[in-house]
Formats: sequence, structure tokens, C-alpha cells
Amino acid sequence: MEAAADAGGVLEVVVFPWLAFGHMLSFLELSKRLAARGHAVTFVSTPQNLARLPPVPPHLSPRLRFVPLPLPRVDGLPDGAESTADVPPEKIELVKKAMDGLAAPLAAFLADAVAAGRRPDWIVHDFCHHWVPPIAGEHGVPCAAFMTVYAAFVVFLGPRWANVEHPRAATEDFAVAPRWIPVPSTIACRRRSEAESIAALFRANASGVSDMDRVWLLFERCRVAIYRSCDEVEPGCSPSSPTSSSSPPYLPGSCYLP
Repeated sequence: MEAAADAGGVLEVVVFPWLAFGHMLSFLELSKRLAARGHAVTFVSTPQNLARLPPVPPHLSPRLRFVPLPLPRVDGLPDGAESTADVPPEKIELVKKAMDGLAAPLAAFLADAVAAGRRPDWIVHDFCHHWVPPIAGEHGVPCAAFMTVYAAFVVFLGPRWANVEHPRAATEDFAVAPRWIPVPSTIACRRRSEAESIAALFRANASGVSDMDRVWLLFERCRVAIYRSCDEVEPGCSPSSPTSSSSPPYLPGSCYLP
């Protein structure tokens, strides 16, 4: 993104986080950093979530705007629930189903922005927004996936092709390092509860799309993956590190956000 900024000046960036405050706050921090560098940022979420975000420093306000998209109603989702904080764990899948209903409003917002001469240079979206890249592609807008986790976790989940070649079905499969890691590794779930939660990501849920299908579709369609990591946490893994050979083969590109 910085290379594009150097070549063309100020960037127009749209950010669109998953409806969980751990994600929204991370995206807000990214938005503030971009705005502090002079870029124009549009933060998209639902009305209630935007109202609950912490205030932005006044000197960044001119470059950071917030656009509300009303969350569609979904059977079983409590009235007024717009984030994972508003529902018990067993209803989070319904939040994903409701969020998928934001595809049409986002498409309308993007079409209006293009018509008004504010075509975004980038859309930065979350792990479950698999439908954003096709919408953005209709307007020639590239997408970047901001993963609010460290890179090794994404490697542990693995790309689609690796999971097809080395399928993991039982909970115990996630208690050992995956077979596609080419070097000795201790990355694995230490507790059974952790392994069960990871295994659940691969199963269908009430939204109709498993979390891993969302992630795989996203990586297959977006241009860049951003990880919330740094060389101090994952030494030698950054593409800019002198000990790193390249980005993971299943990602179109990657960068790190400390």
C-alpha cells in the first residue's frame, strides 16, 4: 500500500471488520495509522457498532469517516444484536449469517462511491468476508485481508490444497503439527478444548458456510494478506526478514502489521 501511496499520493481505503470488538478495534487502530500517514479511510460497520467505538483523535477526524450499514434481520438473532458481544456463543453463527446480508448494501455503497469519483484504492476486510472480493472486482478495486492473528496460526489452519492432501477430521488431528509444514515445528493445540474449537472451523454452521471455506475463498480472491505480527513475535517469518525466503505459497502476498 505504501508503494502505491508513493506513486499516486493519498490513498482511498475502505476497511470492513468482522462484527466482533476484538476485530473492530484492531481495524480501528489500522485505520488511525493509515489516517496518520495522510490517507483517507472509510470505516464500514453497523450503526450500533460504530456508536460503541472509542472516539478518534481530533487531528485524524478529517481523514477518517464512518459509514453505517444496517444489519439485516435473521431469525433467532435477538433484536438489536449487531456483534458477537450481544449474543451467547451458540448464536455467533447467526451473526455471520446476518453479516452476509450486508453484501448488497456494501455493493450499493461501493457503486455510489465510484459514481461520486471516490473509487477506493483498496478494501481491507476480515477473515469471513469471502463475498467482498467479487463485489470489489466488479469495480476494479483490489482487496487485502487483514487477519487479526499471527501468521503461524494461519499456516496451522492451512490452505485448501494442503487440507485436501492431508485431511484432518478427528479432534486429535489438531494436537500435532500439520504435515505441510516443511520444517520441524511444535505448533499444535495443547488442550483438547482448543483442538475442538479449531476442528469446528472446518464444519458447516448456521450461516451455511464454514469458517474455513470463508478463509480459503478469501485467500483465493484477495491480492494481499496482512497479519498482526512482527519479527519479534515470529522471527524470520516476515517477507522483509533477511532469513525469510518468500511468502507462503498459497497467499498472493503478505505483510506484517506490528
